[in-house]
Amino acid sequence: MNTLPVNTKFNINLPENHTTGYLWQLRNTNDLGAVEYMNAVWHGNEKGVVFNFESREKGQTQLEFDLIKYKDTLETKTFIVEVN
Repeated sequence: MNTLPVNTKFNINLPENHTTGYLWQLRNTNDLGAVEYMNAVWHGNEKGVVFNFESREKGQTQLEFDLIKYKDTLETKTFIVEVN
């Protein structure tokens, strides 16, 4: 559980190496509840991809990321965010 106040910017960094063809994608970007998805920035094979968010209202949401290659999902990571 990750807890933060309203109107706080935060990010989630996931390792990503484009030479392998594996990419992280945020799942359910249309209904994130208490947070707003801002953007994602890839910082190279060594630093990975950074997903940027901002907490908007009190509540709880679950952010799910899928590691995909072509159309196959190989792994899922879940982060629970509580805004208070």
